[in-house]
Amino acid sequence: MKLLIPALNLDAAVEPMGWHVVTDANGTHSEWDVVDNAAGHHLNSAYPGEVGNVVLSGHNNIGGAVFRSVCVIGEPGVDFGLGDAMILVDEGGRRFTYQVNGWQRFPERNASIASREDNAKYMEPTDFAQLTLVTCWPPTSNTHRVIVTGLLTGIEGK
Repeated sequence: MKLLIPALNLDAAVEPMGWHVVTDANGTHSEWDVVDNAAGHHLNSAYPGEVGNVVLSGHNNIGGAVFRSVCVIGEPGVDFGLGDAMILVDEGGRRFTYQVNGWQRFPERNASIASREDNAKYMEPTDFAQLTLVTCWPPTSNTHRVIVTGLLTGIEGK
């Protein structure tokens, strides 16, 4: 599978992405294994074209920085935002077009567990076809989380 964002000239491979369990001072929790040099498709999320939330994560400044151009959404001079197309292409060549309908940037580093759990709601299943991109910000760090959502607007191909 691959992700195309024409407004950003982004053409990124999409690979399956799992998680592992961590025990630390805050207790036991799971952490995602974000893939390098590709967007990671969360294994427990929907697949393109399905009702549900297709969740993709990508690094902004390490591991190939596949979402470097995504993380700056909303900044001056960035030509990516509401209404823009995000296209997933499956192995059979079918194209699933999602239109950006929202984005958020919020603190993640040093945020409370309650805040982080609230932020994670963007990765939950939906009862409609949605694509959610998850990355960090700013481009030189990872103190904040950036979420970009889009609604399915078209399917082309067999």
